[in-house]
Amino acid sequence: MALLTAASLSQERTTVGVIGGGAWGTALAIHCARMGHTTTLWSRGSEVVDAVNEKHENTVHLPGCPCPPSLRASTDLAAVMTGHEVLLMVVPTQYIAATLGEAAKLLKPNQILVSCSKGITLDSLETVAELLEIKVVPSSCSHRLAYLSGPSFAAEVAREQPTAVTIASKDEALATRVQSLLSTVRFRCYRSTDVVGVELGGALKNVLAIACGISDGMGFGNNGRAALITRGLYEMTKLACARGASPLTMSGLAGMGDLVLTCTGDQSRNRTVGLRLGRGEKLADIQASMGGSVAEGVPTARAIRQLAARLGVEVPVMDGIHRCIHEGADAAQVVAESMSRDLKPEVEQAVIQASASAAELYRRAQTSAAALSAAASQALLAAASSGASQEDMEAAVAAAVEALKAAPPVAAAVGGGRGGGGGGGGGGGGGVSNGAVVGSVGKGARAGGRGERVAKGQAVAALAGAAVGAAVAAVAAALIGGRRRR
Repeated sequence: MALLTAASLSQERTTVGVIGGGAWGTALAIHCARMGHTTTLWSRGSEVVDAVNEKHENTVHLPGCPCPPSLRASTDLAAVMTGHEVLLMVVPTQYIAATLGEAAKLLKPNQILVSCSKGITLDSLETVAELLEIKVVPSSCSHRLAYLSGPSFAAEVAREQPTAVTIASKDEALATRVQSLLSTVRFRCYRSTDVVGVELGGALKNVLAIACGISDGMGFGNNGRAALITRGLYEMTKLACARGASPLTMSGLAGMGDLVLTCTGDQSRNRTVGLRLGRGEKLADIQASMGGSVAEGVPTARAIRQLAARLGVEVPVMDGIHRCIHEGADAAQVVAESMSRDLKPEVEQAVIQASASAAELYRRAQTSAAALSAAASQALLAAASSGASQEDMEAAVAAAVEALKAAPPVAAAVGGGRGGGGGGGGGGGGGVSNGAVVGSVGKGARAGGRGERVAKGQAVAALAGAAVGAAVAAVAAALIGGRRRR
């Protein structure tokens, strides 16, 4: 039986700007234009823009996939960002801040920014969501952010082969709107409010794809690949829970779905890098031959090692890949060492307890997050607009730290145990450490109001995000930082 045509599941049409002219950005632009959205693709390179406009094909990054004649391309980033209601950001994680730069100030509160990038920043170990909310996007627009992730090779999307992805946003109404705008019978979008889990799933799987590529390149067989995928998923889940994500997210499209595709599909750039490493090629030579394509797993491997150390989470598979990529370790020796580690249960009891606790806290947070987040926003924004002195700012930060430490749900959620689930700037130890707040504040946010009001706002924010200790501070810092950016 023939597949259904790629009709939209919604009759609504809007304007879409796609920031990034690589393969994935082009595929999404093709998809949106085919749905009937007025779509413009931004690329830094005139070669891509000319090819799309004149040949109706991105012959540089996505050859063989025709673009609808209605799709236009431009090198004018400001025009693309200001002329469309929905913006899809498809830029490698390490270049997001540099690419958007001053242009991010052009965003308006009625626009929607959907990040389609997967990775973790090298300098600050932030997810794309944390980077955008704290450092890039104006505070007046931070409530209009969503994230797209899941198993999706660019060429298959461009050719209308069936695909399913996840749209995540802290605002479920926004996630629902984006889901409706992008879904067709060939491109099905599910929605989630677990932004942390969806983001981490998309970033962590790239490192494991390199691992599977190395294994295949060295001829270790199907058994070895299956072991890597399974144990890799376990490490993904441990890291995600330590950052406050729901463990269930790792079993979904943004977790296991993307992991399986990237570890087994021949179109995967990360798996290809691993294959070539496993066959004896040097990383520098591999990267030089990729024609500008980016394998996110290479820089992410370094970031994950630092993040795992900060959280106190053991990730031997990912650590081994870091050693192979960045320290020149022999892959066969790394495998031998991994297989010779002390014998242990498949799932550690502490992980079972942490997963159950995270799931329960996530459920509780979901039931009350909307009202509490609104209250937190009002309190923090009121504080940020009051024009405090430097002394008051310092007092506000100190009060915020104490309020966050004292919030019972947070203390219960992340207190005690190695890593404590707190993450962020704090790392391990009991409860959410001062570093979670101070670290976020140190990234540019300033407490711009009276200490008492900010403390109350922080306490409310802590209650709303009990399952995500570090994210609590990040949300508050983003709100407080609005005064600096205005």
